[in-house]
Amino acid sequence: MKTIYYGRISTTEGQTSASQYEDASKHGVAEKHVHIDEGVSGYHVAPMDRTEWKRVMDKLSDGGVLYVRWLDRISRRYDELHTVMQTLMKMGVKVVCTLNGMEFDGTATDPMLKATRDAVLAFMAAQGEADYLNRKEMQKRGIEVAKAADDGRYKGRAKALDPAMVKAWRAEQKASIATTAEHFDISVATVKRYCAA
Repeated sequence: MKTIYYGRISTTEGQTSASQYEDASKHGVAEKHVHIDEGVSGYHVAPMDRTEWKRVMDKLSDGGVLYVRWLDRISRRYDELHTVMQTLMKMGVKVVCTLNGMEFDGTATDPMLKATRDAVLAFMAAQGEADYLNRKEMQKRGIEVAKAADDGRYKGRAKALDPAMVKAWRAEQKASIATTAEHFDISVATVKRYCAA
């Protein structure tokens, strides 16, 4: 039976996929079966618009086990997550959340088990979207408080580096991706993204 791990990180600034690779390893998933979309919003980018998620769906087209840290790695939108999970259930996939061991079994045949599974899924999908929207609201409030507290000196989040500058420096120095990341104090994934642009 195929065993796949899917992960996602929203931003490559300050986040890495290392903990998700470690999580996959703890659950016996070989690295070649770990798929992580980096720098991808779970709210703004639909799963089927993500490169690695498409690979996951291809691999699980005839069933298997999918490990995720939490369902919000798939999507933070209620309707979207609900639809994707129902698709996985119809494909006979068992989805395991490594955060707490919850399992959603697409091979279940008993009507009561399926109804319970689907009710819990619906609740978790709704909770995921509510959590995202709450965080955005709290972030907005925090920014407003910071702006009010410093008499207009609040400049917001530091500007990201210019990708062209990073790419040019790397070419001039003939530096590796890792060296470039260290020089600019950014992640390896960010350097790769800048150099691919």
